[in-house]
Amino acid sequence: MNLTEKELQMLQEQFILVYKVIRQDNTYKSFYYKDMNVKSPKSTSNLINELNELENAEELLKNAIVELEEIKKQKELNDENFHEIIEKYDLRDLKEKYFIKEPKDLDELDIKILLTSL
Repeated sequence: MNLTEKELQMLQEQFILVYKVIRQDNTYKSFYYKDMNVKSPKSTSNLINELNELENAEELLKNAIVELEEIKKQKELNDENFHEIIEKYDLRDLKEKYFIKEPKDLDELDIKILLTSL
């Protein structure tokens, strides 16, 4: 896959956006539905629902984010660099940049096709 620098940046930002939404969603569910014998509600985003069905969705996204950073910087990184990468981005700013007003808008991101091939 040959992508320009701008395309790599956009792809990484979108992965970070989805990662942060899933992380936030999982934190919410673990807080509110822990020790309850009810099924937690599904997202209005098909993308988020599909990723939540995977056991390792956060890990897949994390690896993709780090790999894209390695491609951009042309050097190998370790897991500690992951937090440095995602901390550069604010969830609200990313949502605004990619016109995400509600979860179902995530389904319109360009990464859905890429994620289905993971």
